Amino acid sequence: MNTVVAVGYDQALPGERALDLAASEAARRGGSLLVITAYHWLTPPAPDTLTTSDTESTARKAAEKIAESGAARARRRHPEVPVEARAVAGYAGKVLAAAGHESDLLVVGNRGTGGFQGMMLGSTSLRTLAEACCPVIVARGNLLDAHRRIVAAVDIDGDCDAVLDFAFDEASRRGAGLTVTHVWDEPWIVAYGQQDPGIAEDVARIERERDDRLAALVRSFQARYPEVRSFHQLAIGSAAGLLVDTSRHADLLVTGARRHAGGRHGMLIGPVSQTLLQHAECPVAVVPLG
Repeated sequence: MNTVVAVGYDQALPGERALDLAASEAARRGGSLLVITAYHWLTPPAPDTLTTSDTESTARKAAEKIAESGAARARRRHPEVPVEARAVAGYAGKVLAAAGHESDLLVVGNRGTGGFQGMMLGSTSLRTLAEACCPVIVARGNLLDAHRRIVAAVDIDGDCDAVLDFAFDEASRRGAGLTVTHVWDEPWIVAYGQQDPGIAEDVARIERERDDRLAALVRSFQARYPEVRSFHQLAIGSAAGLLVDTSRHADLLVTGARRHAGGRHGMLIGPVSQTLLQHAECPVAVVPLG
């Protein structure tokens, strides 16, 4: 498959930010950009008003105009990137998730098209994540490569190869450093260890063992990406809180989510990922696992 980055575009500010990020990703990957605007229409309330065909045509033409305006913006910023504009009938989340079947990456804004300030993560983004078959970047926070740093959050007790592969590849393309973080979320053990010297020795041993496992994982990918400056970090505490704090000094935060059972497309977004998608101060990439 040729590298295709697909983005949902609606002319709202989140849509423009997602579009700019998607165009940059397509340029980094030497691929093409698919700008998608989804549309749907309501059946006319009375027979003597517009026909269903009329309302569908009007909605489609408006969506085509919006999609083409987004494509024109992307071409101006990245003239080297082939850009296609496409208007697709359907609800935005499902339309974007379906586009993932022909794309290597999906990019969405951080809230819905309704424009409500309280909606930090919109239904379109959630539906896309719930049904997507490829990595999805949610365009949050600062979109500039200001820190030249990517953070990958991994669970060393599970399969995290896809997260590391995506993160190392992004760091390589951006010329950025990479910090691979594993958060050991067992504060009750640490608390007991502060009171009992015997338990403290056990806690220290577990920390060393987990740090060694994390280091070995990072080394295995470092060998494949020797140009990337990588570091590993074992942290203890609340994974969501620590990672949100870390996002303030990163250009991209990469995490993983399990696929649905039974081979179905889409990802199960757990509480930690949900918090990152709501509160991170940089874009968040969610990579399907398993």
